[in-house]
Amino acid sequence: MSRAGRRFVALLAGLVVALSGVEVGVRVFAPQPVAQAPLLRGMLTEPGDHRVQTPEYDVTVHTNSDGFVDGEWGGGAEPPRNAPPEIVVIGDSFVQAAQVAPGLGYGAQLQADLAAAGVETRVRSMGVPGAGTATALGVLDRWALPRHPAVVLLGFLVANDVLNNHPLLEGKDDKPFYTLRNGQLVPVEAADLVTDSPLWRWSAAWRWATRTWTLRQVAERRLALGEGLPLDLRVHDPRCVAGVCPTWEEAWAVTDALIAEMARRCGPETRFGVVLFPDRTQVEGRSDWPAAAGWDFSRAQARAAQVAAAHAPTLDLLPTLKQAGGDLYFPKDGHWTARGHAAAAAGSVEFVRGLLGR
Repeated sequence: MSRAGRRFVALLAGLVVALSGVEVGVRVFAPQPVAQAPLLRGMLTEPGDHRVQTPEYDVTVHTNSDGFVDGEWGGGAEPPRNAPPEIVVIGDSFVQAAQVAPGLGYGAQLQADLAAAGVETRVRSMGVPGAGTATALGVLDRWALPRHPAVVLLGFLVANDVLNNHPLLEGKDDKPFYTLRNGQLVPVEAADLVTDSPLWRWSAAWRWATRTWTLRQVAERRLALGEGLPLDLRVHDPRCVAGVCPTWEEAWAVTDALIAEMARRCGPETRFGVVLFPDRTQVEGRSDWPAAAGWDFSRAQARAAQVAAAHAPTLDLLPTLKQAGGDLYFPKDGHWTARGHAAAAAGSVEFVRGLLGR
């Protein structure tokens, strides 16, 4: 074999070794499932303990056998008559509470606060990162209602949940979408996040690279849709709040219909309520983006309260968290700290007691 041939073989062997190392590394440190469930629920769905580490927190959370970050629920059939009433909280990553230690999330602290008020309950947290109301509807049908809960709470984050309900605003095809036709909700067929192939099925590294690239494209698209601002800020744009942004108006209309549908499916046996979760921008009343200077960050929250209250008892936590002081949110991550979860839970006690008739 010529010298050039030997060099080529050595180069090829080195490339194979390097790629094999990457493949092994991804499989060990960042496992990538081949197939996604029809209702995607994030990365923390494998039962067991998971370490979640960022520069702002380092916690170990537990995923139960149903695939949610929460304690084990048990059962699932209609509970005995003498059992404490069950409350199911459905929402996004604020409900999932994977940024704080077990027992310090909204659901767990709500259960503890209710017990301190003399009301024994079992609170189940069904949080799905990035969930919109369409995902919440799927969670309600598949996991919540089969448990025959006394109360279902929808944790609604106006900063994300409205845009999550419209495929053009969301930018990702990893969740269900609906549109309105003649006033009726109709599922929208979204394209698959990735195209299946032998390489996709075999290589965890390829799946990681594909998903990373896809998410980067989504981030760029969302910034473009936001016209230079993070897209979730546009829900507070005075023009959109006033109803002159057609795509946002479509998102609000679908959100309205989805909340109505959740209330309808709960029926008379399960009390349904909506709890409006504010984000840090709303609580502080300001944004770090100069283009959003002077915006009123309470108006979209008021609109969400009006939409939800048309279909279910509604609690707006914005006044409560404004009065609670600082250290409620991780500055960079944006989720609630343990103190933020505690303030939200404490502010929900009387509302939930009313739903329970206690």
